[in-house]
Amino acid sequence: MKHTKRIALNLLAILASSAALTGNERADNDKTVLTVDVAGDCRSFNYMRGLPLDQIVRADRFMMNGTIYPAGTLRSGSQSNDPNAPGAIGTWVGRGASTASLAQHIANPAQPAVYWTQYLSFSGGMVVTEGWHAPNGANDNAVVGGTRAFRGASGDMTIETLGTNSTGCTNTRVRITLTKRN
Repeated sequence: MKHTKRIALNLLAILASSAALTGNERADNDKTVLTVDVAGDCRSFNYMRGLPLDQIVRADRFMMNGTIYPAGTLRSGSQSNDPNAPGAIGTWVGRGASTASLAQHIANPAQPAVYWTQYLSFSGGMVVTEGWHAPNGANDNAVVGGTRAFRGASGDMTIETLGTNSTGCTNTRVRITLTKRN
């Protein structure tokens, strides 16, 4: 209980110092919810073998970066925001592997297209997640740990696609639910 309370208090202090409390809440005695917006940056996206998207096959690895903003910063639909715009409260990095070819992903949009690790870095520490994402937006991600203020973090994370930004990548709303350890 003390461990989760420490994580929750540190998390709230980090967010308060970043003016990011909008959309964050204390879900109940056992959970703390952090909601942020993430602007993916397609300029940083690449497959490890340098392939174009239409040539990927199962197990091709990728990496990309993005910027974390307070919840409610990014709007729905096709937008012209630049992921390097001011107001960031952190950085996001995703790396993972494709489960099939692009044609197979299009044919099966509800199936996981990538399994990946995501790193959400804030000034007071980092949250680390593992999970999958499907072309239709379905996803399932576990919080597997963190650093500094987030050390020992566990829980889950959901990703809601809001739309796209000036780089062609998605703007998303990320909801991280940290669960108290018993």
